[in-house]
Amino acid sequence: MLKYAGDDDNKSADEWAKRYNAERAIVLLSSFDVDSSGGYGSFNPDSTYKDWQWVLVENESGKWEHVDHGY
Repeated sequence: MLKYAGDDDNKSADEWAKRYNAERAIVLLSSFDVDSSGGYGSFNPDSTYKDWQWVLVENESGKWEHVDHGY
């Protein structure tokens, strides 16, 4: 699942935009399950991550770039 964090939760988007010298930023949330491999060490095996944040900023050419993720 992937969803927009919402305007209230996205107030940090301005801070993200400033951090990456971008005009705009957006925060998306996702929830996902990790299998027994644990993502080869990057996640906890057999766990569920809820409201994992994905931060995107709009670059000078108008394309959106993934710049950060996590809690």
